[in-house]
Amino acid sequence: MEQRILQYRKQIDEWLQKMEQRAQTLSQDGEYSTQAIQRQLDTEKTDTEEQTMQEMVQDKLQEHLVQVGFFQHERLIHLIVTVTFALLEMLAIVLSVISDSLFTLLLPIVILILLIPYIRHYYILENEVQKMYVQYDRMLRLQRKVVGTGEGK
Repeated sequence: MEQRILQYRKQIDEWLQKMEQRAQTLSQDGEYSTQAIQRQLDTEKTDTEEQTMQEMVQDKLQEHLVQVGFFQHERLIHLIVTVTFALLEMLAIVLSVISDSLFTLLLPIVILILLIPYIRHYYILENEVQKMYVQYDRMLRLQRKVVGTGEGK
């Protein structure tokens, strides 16, 4: 899951950069025609070359919201698991203080070995979802810019 979210976020960053450059070019040139968009889309291999830039941004916004939802769900599940393991770790430490058994001394170490990767994974999920929120805001700004450019014609 970690690789998937990192790869997806990188893909969206690249797409956003390309689309922001196109929107900048269109606003500087003052042209927003179907032919101008088609000339720019010729270099991009998409199934729907007839789509306007505005529709492309809207479609990507919807897709991004779905992906954010998936990753938010994953983040919630990992939060629950991480908190559960943290509570188990605390209980195991209390148990090891109370008891002198070898098992109770090893239990906190075993749980800690499992807890550390969970914390790391949750940390990555949390930060990547926060970055996806920033991407969503960039997409909204891009959509407004494209709509604003389109209205000028």
